[in-house]
Amino acid sequence: MKGNDGTGNVIERDDWETPMKIFNILNKQYSFKLDCCAILRNSKCPLHSNDFLKETKIDYLSWMNPPFSKATDMFEHFFKVVKRGVCIYRCDNIETKIWQDIILKNANWIFIPKGRISYEGKAGKGSRFPSALIGFNVPVPNGLDGATLNLNKENSVPEKHVQNTNSFLNLPSKEKSK
Repeated sequence: MKGNDGTGNVIERDDWETPMKIFNILNKQYSFKLDCCAILRNSKCPLHSNDFLKETKIDYLSWMNPPFSKATDMFEHFFKVVKRGVCIYRCDNIETKIWQDIILKNANWIFIPKGRISYEGKAGKGSRFPSALIGFNVPVPNGLDGATLNLNKENSVPEKHVQNTNSFLNLPSKEKSK
């Protein structure tokens, strides 16, 4: 298998499946109805789409573990057609287009589980990268260890107030206490 080529979204990883232990915890809270990127053999939900990019409107609470080689297209489409749902995706390169232009601009929260997720349907032990759960119009997950980043769109800083985004921020140093 190839190593990380800068995107890590290689076709050899497309069939990595969400571990049932994690999915069951999430499904207990959310009661997912649709697995957006599945085939009958590996679907985690009562309904599945084996051609997600052709779906036009999804009212069901949805789950998505996108094939890595098509992740950008899948996330763009997810946020356009799904009303509510949770996704799982790698979070080792959050400076990339998929994170900066798609996920972070659309998600309500990001949950980073403690420890690495060991995907099913792959060779080897554990993954080489961390994963994140991504929520869209649903509450933050319960029952998992980790940290949540709430992306409250209403309280974010307006773009016109953001300056010097192409360089490091100059933050004042803390004064030493006497």
